[in-house]
Amino acid sequence: MRLPRTTARIILAAATLVLVAAAVARQSRATVAHSASPARIVFPVVGKTSFSDDFGDPRPGGSHQGNDLVAARHTPVVAVEAGTVQRWTRSASAGCMLYLHGRSGTTYLYIHLDNDLGAGNDNRGRCIDGVAYAPRLRDHQKVAAGALLGFVGDSGDANGAHPHLHFELHPGGGRAVSPYRWLRRARHLLYPGATARDPVTPLAIKLTGTVLSVTSGTTDGLLKIAVRRVKVPGLKKVAPGRSVVLDVPETATIVQGGGGTVSPVPLDYPAEGDPVTAWSTIFTPGLRSELARPGTLAADRLLYNDPS
Repeated sequence: MRLPRTTARIILAAATLVLVAAAVARQSRATVAHSASPARIVFPVVGKTSFSDDFGDPRPGGSHQGNDLVAARHTPVVAVEAGTVQRWTRSASAGCMLYLHGRSGTTYLYIHLDNDLGAGNDNRGRCIDGVAYAPRLRDHQKVAAGALLGFVGDSGDANGAHPHLHFELHPGGGRAVSPYRWLRRARHLLYPGATARDPVTPLAIKLTGTVLSVTSGTTDGLLKIAVRRVKVPGLKKVAPGRSVVLDVPETATIVQGGGGTVSPVPLDYPAEGDPVTAWSTIFTPGLRSELARPGTLAADRLLYNDPS
C-alpha cells in the first residue's frame, strides 16, 4: 500500500532526526573524551629523555600507537596524573606493562618496563616489584600524580633495542591519540614521589651537581644547581637531568671540603661550575616538592668542592 505523501514525509523526517542525533552523540562522545584529558600532565620519566612524535609510524604489527621515550635502563617511571594502576604481564609484545586509569578518565599505557637485574640487557629479572614495577605497587592501587610506578627497560618485543618507555594516551579510555603535545607541555620532576604516600613523615634528600648561580642577601640567599644526582631514601640515585633553585637560610651550614677537612665559607664562595652537594629536608612531601619550583626547597647544609 502506498503511504500518503504527508506520512512519508513524517517518516523521512524522523529517520533524518535519528541519524542527526546519532551523529551528534558520536561527536559529543568524542568531544568529552578529548576534553577529559588534563591540559598538562607530569612527564612520565624522571631522567634525561629523548623522544619525537612517532605516533602512527609503521611497525611490524601495525601503526605505532604511542611515543617512545628513550632513556637509560632503570630510569624511574611515574604517574602522569592521579589514578588507579593495573599491572599487565600477559602480552609477549608489550612485556612488562601497566595501565594508569587517570582520574580525568584518560587511560595511559606504560609498555616495555624493565626486566633486567644488572646494568645490561640480561633478561634475568621478571615483571615483579623492584624490577619492572615500584616496590610494593599493588594491582588496582590508587596513586598520586608523580608517584613512582616502575622503571624504563626493554622487555617484550623491545628486547635488545635501546631501553625506552612506550607511552600511550587514550582520552576517555577510547582510541589512542598522539601524546606528543602533552609530553611537550609536561611538568618534569626532580625526583619520583612515593608509591604509597605518607604525608606525615619528613623526607630528607641529597642533591649533587654543579653551581649555576648564587644570589646572596643579608639573611639568606639563593643557589641554583645543575643537578647530576638525587638520593631519596629507599631508592637508587636518580639522574633528573634538570636544574633546581634552593633557598639558603642564614641557619644553613655552608662548608668547603678538601684534603680530609672542611671549613666554613660564605654562600657566594664558589664559582660557576664548581661541584656542590646539598641536603634538604622536605616536611610536607608531595607533588609540589617533587616539581621543586623556586621557593619550594631550602638547603639545610651545603658542601662545596666535595672531592668525592
